Amino acid sequence: MKFKKIVAMLLSCSMIAAMVTGCGNSESSSEEKEASAVVESTEAAESVAAAETQAAETGSESEEFDPRSITEGVKLTIAIPDNTRIIDWNTNEETLMVEEKFGVDLEFISFPAADFEQKINVMIMGGDELPDIIFNGSKSAADWSGWIAEEALLPLTEYYNDPNMASNIMEGSELTGIDMAAALTMADGEIYYFPAFGASPNAEVYSRLWYYEPWLEAIGMDVPTTTEEFYEVCKKVSETDLNGNGKKDEIALGGDLLGGGDTDGWFTCLMSGFVYAHDKEYRIVEDGKVGYAYTTDEWKEGLKYIKRFFDEGLIPMETLTQSQDQWKAQLAAEEQTVFCFNGWEPFSATNKAYDWVVDNDCLMPLEGPEGEAYAMYRPGTPKIGAAITVDCENPEAAFLVCDYLCSEEMTITKRWGKRGENWDYWDEAQVENKEDYSAYDSTKDIYIIAYDDDSFWSGSEPTNVCYLGYGPGIYSDRVFGGRAVKTGNLTDDEALKLQFDNEVISAYTELHNYSPAEVIDYAPLTTDENQEISEIKANLANYVNEMTGAFLTGNKDIDADWDAYIQELEKIGYKTALEIYQVGYDRVH
Repeated sequence: MKFKKIVAMLLSCSMIAAMVTGCGNSESSSEEKEASAVVESTEAAESVAAAETQAAETGSESEEFDPRSITEGVKLTIAIPDNTRIIDWNTNEETLMVEEKFGVDLEFISFPAADFEQKINVMIMGGDELPDIIFNGSKSAADWSGWIAEEALLPLTEYYNDPNMASNIMEGSELTGIDMAAALTMADGEIYYFPAFGASPNAEVYSRLWYYEPWLEAIGMDVPTTTEEFYEVCKKVSETDLNGNGKKDEIALGGDLLGGGDTDGWFTCLMSGFVYAHDKEYRIVEDGKVGYAYTTDEWKEGLKYIKRFFDEGLIPMETLTQSQDQWKAQLAAEEQTVFCFNGWEPFSATNKAYDWVVDNDCLMPLEGPEGEAYAMYRPGTPKIGAAITVDCENPEAAFLVCDYLCSEEMTITKRWGKRGENWDYWDEAQVENKEDYSAYDSTKDIYIIAYDDDSFWSGSEPTNVCYLGYGPGIYSDRVFGGRAVKTGNLTDDEALKLQFDNEVISAYTELHNYSPAEVIDYAPLTTDENQEISEIKANLANYVNEMTGAFLTGNKDIDADWDAYIQELEKIGYKTALEIYQVGYDRVH
């Protein structure tokens, strides 16, 4: 830098001056020599100080980072899953924003969403030239690990460590409290992905039971807090003609088929009074040791408890086999037949009017005989938003573009649409009376307002204002929890919706108090480890689901057939799977 050269020249001159002085008249007094040295030293110091001042004034010491010096004129191709609602990725307003900021030319190549990964995989296996960037937004960090093994994706770790290159990702980490770099580091210690992350505390505890409050009042019983109390309530419901149709058609607890922690919430909610069962693979962690819930004595006791519901018709047998669509149709029927069910929330599960929705309350986790009571807890972790391929000739430019898309405003745009049209920051809100609004989460300040978000996000009309969730991005809970909600001058339906939303917020806040101390949040595996565990995982899932159904229906005896069940799990390789998961878990904990 210029400043360093100036300082070096001044110091060099100072040294030469001292040497010349040392070779002068030998008869000069020591006082004169000392005085001369002091003057020279002072002059040199003053010169250095003057140089520092000049450098600070001109900015020559540390020139400001200019991303356009890297991106200007660069063309980048981007592979993306097609979305029929997007009119044209290349003329999309979010694309134009990026192109204007960086002087780049973005060219999108869309593939059918149904087989997007397969199309990319064919290109990789065939040795075809890959697009510079691959966009997604929903895959976990392990899903593209095969492409890493094929050396198709570029390691990004050095860019992540550069504040100039990763300024928005670093800011996103600070705002969310999640170290995005650490959460995306793979088993080889490298980072290959950009994050797709939106903070939402209720998403961490979305599996929960709802009960129909008018029926609980009708049978004159209190809200159950233990597994045994819940059984007694369900038994009373099934014995009472609560819908008044003269039929014994009341379903105490219903749901859809068994299949792992996402689809069988009724099962996981009941089992979690005995052992934590909300993990997709029923994995548990205790004192850092990874295990499977379904090999424990607690699981065995939980099966016996749940079997009582099937034996007495409190849970219909078809629950074990019916699809989610079949179950939703039953739940949404006009005649009330269901007392308790699992779901994100009653409105999305049924689309019934809000005067019915508000009559459903969230049931807190039930305490089992040993005092266990667990809510679902899956800590927020970033998904894959994008990756840069090894065929990218301008990876720095590609990284800067993706980092920019991780900025808060671009992430809001990606999800909520065009600023000034679909959403605004609260201080720019286009509303008549701001006093009629409060934050979605009342503990937060209002941060943004979305105008008619239901129609925009969940609608079917084509749009060209944003990427509708595709690609990288990061927003914190100050965005999600700080969304403006109308709370004054409401219609009857709006008032009921607000009432229910407040109940949901209160529920997920309380549910966090039931989170287990340890869960598997991230356990990065190598490609070889993933390949080794893949078939074992599939076989374990199939066998556990098969045997769980057999135990609950009585086709297998829980006590008599338990040892054989464990032996078969061992043959399938559950201990090998646990050893592999333990290695992955230990890498990041």
